[in-house]
Amino acid sequence: MKASFGPDSYERSSFLTNGVADLMTSLAVIFMLLFAAYVTRVEDGNANPDLNRTAPLDPKPRLDPLHPKLEAKGPSVLTATIPDSALNFEFGKSTLLPPAETFLSEVIPHYATIVCGPGGPDVEAFVIEGYTDDLGDDVRNLRLSQDRSFVVLAKSLEIIREKLPWAYECFLQKATANGRGRQNLLRNDTGHLDREKSRRVIFQIHMRPR
Repeated sequence: MKASFGPDSYERSSFLTNGVADLMTSLAVIFMLLFAAYVTRVEDGNANPDLNRTAPLDPKPRLDPLHPKLEAKGPSVLTATIPDSALNFEFGKSTLLPPAETFLSEVIPHYATIVCGPGGPDVEAFVIEGYTDDLGDDVRNLRLSQDRSFVVLAKSLEIIREKLPWAYECFLQKATANGRGRQNLLRNDTGHLDREKSRRVIFQIHMRPR
């Protein structure tokens, strides 16, 4: 039997395509709302009963980039880009500077509550990706970005063990770290390479497929 591709089939195809796009947008909006709710609950100490027995979180962090914007990347991935100015290292090394440790100490408990809190079953993975600029040898940059991403993960686990011990094992199982070197270099509004913005760490929250 020959397949029919009349106007009705095109209309049905268009309807399905638009429906999937609307669903993806709705899921992203819902998750962002959940994120805001979880952050509020963490600040109030109510996300988990054990939070009341851990170190209190600062509801008014001192660092402006503490709440990096979450952006939807597809139907099941949310990303937050952390600039080098907030999460910085010694030049050419994988040693976190004190401001970066302070930043992680304030922001990681919020992410841990998303990954392992009431909505945790819907979260498949928390991925830390490190990026460098284009200066220097590519192989060295790749290793440097890998080392830095692992240092961020290790420091995050230390913080969670201290502040949210109930989330430690869960976060350990879901968190991974990757180095991307100079991949996906960023450019400014004029199209020129922006090395400062290219040096960054990206947090990714992967949702389980429905």
